[in-house]
Amino acid sequence: MVAKSETTGGVIREATSVCYRGPMRVLIFCLALAAVLCAAGVAGKYKGSYSGAAGESGEIQVTLKQSDDGAWKSEVTFTYDGENIKTKVKSVTVDGAKVKIVYEFDLEDNGLESTLAGELSGTTLAGDYKTKAGEDGSSVSEGTWKCVAQ
Repeated sequence: MVAKSETTGGVIREATSVCYRGPMRVLIFCLALAAVLCAAGVAGKYKGSYSGAAGESGEIQVTLKQSDDGAWKSEVTFTYDGENIKTKVKSVTVDGAKVKIVYEFDLEDNGLESTLAGELSGTTLAGDYKTKAGEDGSSVSEGTWKCVAQ
């Protein structure tokens, strides 16, 4: 956009106004890209441990994948009294570096549901968990978990 032309010593100079649309579009694009890359940053396989308030503890493995359509998928396995427990993931939510995974599993003939809520910091994914009974929703256990990217 030309604001004004002036002649100085036989040379025509044009003063232009600064257009902020281009830089603003670049800034918005960069912020959107950073949000996408941050969310994609949690994808991977993590191994670690959990520890419950009642003294239970074991190993836990979490895998997070983002499909082409943007949906998140997860697999969670853990040990309890030395036995590998497989789970059925019901939902996965990723918001930047924050993760929430809800899964079901059977333990000693009881249907249970756990929620892992955590955040990625560097290569460590860690947070809290809560487990409730599948039938009546009563609280069964809660504690912390911590995994490192593999």
